[in-house]
Amino acid sequence: MTIELTPKLDLVIWSLLITGDEPMMSKVKPGITPTERKKLIDAGLIRLEKRGRASHIVLEDKAWDWLATRLQSPDFTVEFPSRATTAIPTFQVLLGKVGEFLRSHNISLAEFLNPPPESHKLNNDDLEKVAEVDLTKHIHAAYTKITGGQYSVRVRLSDLRHNLSNFSRAEVDSALRNMELAGHVVLMHLDDPDEIKPEDEAAAVDIDGHKSHILYLKA
Repeated sequence: MTIELTPKLDLVIWSLLITGDEPMMSKVKPGITPTERKKLIDAGLIRLEKRGRASHIVLEDKAWDWLATRLQSPDFTVEFPSRATTAIPTFQVLLGKVGEFLRSHNISLAEFLNPPPESHKLNNDDLEKVAEVDLTKHIHAAYTKITGGQYSVRVRLSDLRHNLSNFSRAEVDSALRNMELAGHVVLMHLDDPDEIKPEDEAAAVDIDGHKSHILYLKA
């Protein structure tokens, strides 16, 4: 798909994807005009979702697919505004997620930046032996049980954890983080304090100080 965005709007989309934020319209970083917001909506990259009195900006699946396609391109490049200081927090979150991924998979930074040839990589059988439990399947099962078989709908982490009581909190947190890094799940926080219940706070996934209370699972 061909979508042409200004560096500023490109930064907005990358920021929403990396941080998992669903900010109120007035709090999106960098700030955008109604005309710019309409361009993103018309392109199918975001939608507005009413929550209480405020309208929040929510990233659409099309944005994930579009960015994933760009990343796979051999001539992939990205350009942000030269004075976009709002990019700094975004990449702080990204580096935190990269660090979490490297630690959970026991991968060194050198291996990450200079991956071995295909012949030296683990095959699927080896990977299955390394993983004691394929939590991903259990998370999918728990999610669809809650949603009645639907995907890409909001589920509270408190409800998900209730259906994964056989696994430790650390195991579930690690699996969710890895699934998010792989683009299979979107973890987000609730901006409206009135929506946050004690059980939501207790079940939240904390990634570098950013608490997520809900998730969307892609099919």
